[in-house]
Amino acid sequence: MRLRPEQLGKHLSADLKPAYLIAGDEPLQQQELLDDLRRAARDQGFDERHRFSSDTGIDWNALRNEAQSMSLFGGRRILELVLNGKRPDKNGSEILRELFAAPSPDTLLLINCSKLDRRKDWNSAWVKALDEIGAIIEVWPVEGNNLRNWLQDRLASRGLHASDDAMALLIERSEGNLLAAAQEVDKLSLLVENGQVSPEDVQQAVGDSSRYSPFDLTEATAQGDAHRVMHIIQTLRAEGVEPPVLLWALSRDIRMLDGMIAGGPPPRLPPQRARAMQAQAQRLNPQQIRAAQASAIRADQCVKGMSKGDPWQHITNLALRLAGKPLPRSMER
Repeated sequence: MRLRPEQLGKHLSADLKPAYLIAGDEPLQQQELLDDLRRAARDQGFDERHRFSSDTGIDWNALRNEAQSMSLFGGRRILELVLNGKRPDKNGSEILRELFAAPSPDTLLLINCSKLDRRKDWNSAWVKALDEIGAIIEVWPVEGNNLRNWLQDRLASRGLHASDDAMALLIERSEGNLLAAAQEVDKLSLLVENGQVSPEDVQQAVGDSSRYSPFDLTEATAQGDAHRVMHIIQTLRAEGVEPPVLLWALSRDIRMLDGMIAGGPPPRLPPQRARAMQAQAQRLNPQQIRAAQASAIRADQCVKGMSKGDPWQHITNLALRLAGKPLPRSMER
């Protein structure tokens, strides 16, 4: 069965499934879901815990032997399987399917891995087998309005309420780094006495914890979010990311958008990213794409020292053009 993260609390009020798979690339959410499962398991008598990790190499036969042997103390136990970005080989897949086919009421299998690939992982035999007898929970990055809602709930759980300005500042300072956002809320819970969080409180408690990659920049341009584009560029520059890395990512998007606007087949991208780029292609016209191509050329020449100017200014000009919010020509240099 499939569960959304917010459904787990209600689910844990009943008997546990034999196996759970927590998949995604958001460490904080994964860790908190696993903690909830461990607590619920302890409440139901699962006192032992054994861990198998891909970091040190998984002995699949040892996993099977552990699952099928009697508990050392005659109780119930948790077997945790940490795959990270790796996946079971043929032998591992067969052993997992064997365990899922005859689950023991005294053994709980918790599996943690990176984001599931829609074509490869969801069609794999071991994931299908787990889906039949257990539960699969996928976690996704918390962004935009979802991040605002997440922060509001997190603050409320600490007895806090943030003003609109304080919330906007908290989001700007922590976007892209959910763990840091959770830590900042915990700091605020210690600093704020009356429960009302002001921008000054956030300024005092929070450093700029935003963490971005060049792909976050192209996502912001696809969404047409000029403010976020500027913030991501400033953050990446402060972190020492080189202009050629951003130019590569933006130029790749230009090529894809040019093909889409010309009527070519849509690029092979994750569904959410593909939808965002299709919306971006509908917003932009061929003239705007040509202007973006010209901006990319100027940026490339500047990066290579073939023309004067600030590479970061050219990168900013290009990104804002792709967002559909170009600077006035008088401000481009």
